[in-house]
Amino acid sequence: MKFLYVYRSGEVPDENAAQNIHELWSWLENLKETGYEKVRFAGTGRKVVSQHMVEEYTGDIFGVSVIEAESLEEAARLTSDWPELQYGGRIEIIGALEN
Repeated sequence: MKFLYVYRSGEVPDENAAQNIHELWSWLENLKETGYEKVRFAGTGRKVVSQHMVEEYTGDIFGVSVIEAESLEEAARLTSDWPELQYGGRIEIIGALEN
């Protein structure tokens, strides 16, 4: 089954920022190397489109991944050691309509 992970940032203290970024990338690479992550979107180039305008995105979503797991429970279990959790970050998990 396919799932979308929506990564929402927490409040990382400045003195922990570099270490946190390193841990986040390591965590993501492990997800990819173990075959769960199929596609990743992260970084710059984000826009918000509404009926009357297109503007820069300034929210707390900093990336998304397409994950392949056996179940929603497995997809949730895979997030248990996500480094951003300790700073109040969240991952929203959304199941695909068709797999």
